[in-house]
Amino acid sequence: MMKDDKTYTWTSQGTRIVCCESTTSNCNVSKLWEAAELTAFHDAELQQATKEINAILGEVTKSNKEPKRELSFIQVKGRHFLAWTMPDAVGPNNDDQTIRKTLKLKAR
Repeated sequence: MMKDDKTYTWTSQGTRIVCCESTTSNCNVSKLWEAAELTAFHDAELQQATKEINAILGEVTKSNKEPKRELSFIQVKGRHFLAWTMPDAVGPNNDDQTIRKTLKLKAR
């Protein structure tokens, strides 16, 4: 499961899209931020639209038949695409211990 305090990138592996830790952030969980209060840049209409979009995404997530995948927004050439992704793939930006364990590398 992707964690809020980390950033992730995506890659395609055949018929799957996987997300791994990265310095870029173009694979994100499929829920929009909700504002704590109305502002000039996030008015009542946007607040209502955000709630409705999150409710739709929540229903889609509930229909997920593969528990290992999660609904994500991935960014492709400046636009977002909704996709089922496999979280927690290990990549070059993971910590050394995780990489060594995944790749079954000997200790130095």
